[in-house]
Amino acid sequence: MLSVRDINVFYGDFHVLHGVSLEVGKGELVAVIGANGHGKSTLLKAVCGLVPAADGDIVYAGENTRGRNAPQLVERGLVYVAEDRRLFPDMTVKENLLLGAFLKRGRERQDKTLAHVYELYPRLREREKQLARTLSGGESQMLALGRGLMSAPDLIAIDEPSLGLAPNLVDNMLQTIRQLKEDGMTVLLVEQSLALIEGVVDRIYMLEEGVISEDAAQSAKPAG
Repeated sequence: MLSVRDINVFYGDFHVLHGVSLEVGKGELVAVIGANGHGKSTLLKAVCGLVPAADGDIVYAGENTRGRNAPQLVERGLVYVAEDRRLFPDMTVKENLLLGAFLKRGRERQDKTLAHVYELYPRLREREKQLARTLSGGESQMLALGRGLMSAPDLIAIDEPSLGLAPNLVDNMLQTIRQLKEDGMTVLLVEQSLALIEGVVDRIYMLEEGVISEDAAQSAKPAG
């Protein structure tokens, strides 16, 4: 469903990603792991049209999408959930969710998707009239993921959903993401820790200093 082939990404003169390639099959849950500052978030942003790749190919659903912007890719079913969540703090939970359905693709499925999000995260239904700034860290992460789902993605790219969460909440969040895969969605996940996601994901890529580790194929581990 997604094929990234030899992309290079720069921030000004700083070379962030060096000839990075990876594959995500339809219905897979694939993780990219690595330490902070090694290019994981940049890789997701390049895939999702938020930063440009200088060269190489990004093929999504059979189309080379390098050069497409984020709204165009959202309409094609490719959605990014940022690690800093980017919620609107003075809007309610429900208003934040409905913003995820702003584009045509999401609007056409809005009611059905909202019901699914509330089924996945019952706490959001309970909090739907609360302002986003009043939510706990775990609830904020649920809202960020829920808003991404409101865009009706076929592939959702999730950047460090465990960031700032207590261990018990991390387990719940990862199981929820696993449920998305079981429901038929394709997921590309970024995390720091192999121990955190091993046994949850289908395959793993290691990104070190902007380069996919040479033994990435060997280190990819099937989900338990």
